[in-house]
Amino acid sequence: MDRTESLSQIISFGPHREEAFDRLFDHSTGSEFELVIASQELLLGVLQKYIAGTISTDDLEEWAMFVECRDDIDHSAIEDYVYALANPDLMGDIDMETITRMAELLNEA
Repeated sequence: MDRTESLSQIISFGPHREEAFDRLFDHSTGSEFELVIASQELLLGVLQKYIAGTISTDDLEEWAMFVECRDDIDHSAIEDYVYALANPDLMGDIDMETITRMAELLNEA
């Protein structure tokens, strides 16, 4: 699993996510790297995992912080959502109502 595949597994909560974290640390990021795109569809999938109870509030907040801090993840299409999820103390708590509303907004887009 290369760096790009590792990042994709991590940000999609893929089945090989734990292995991907280990692999990610094996790959240096150097100055040249392929960006992984965090799209609206990806975010919607993550939010649906929260709504279904597959991931926790902490998982969702940690996911957003991970996406936000990586230079090799392009999250420009979902930047506002990521910021809100990574900063619940500033932007409002992460709860079922908020996440359901986010998912509805993404579906309308």
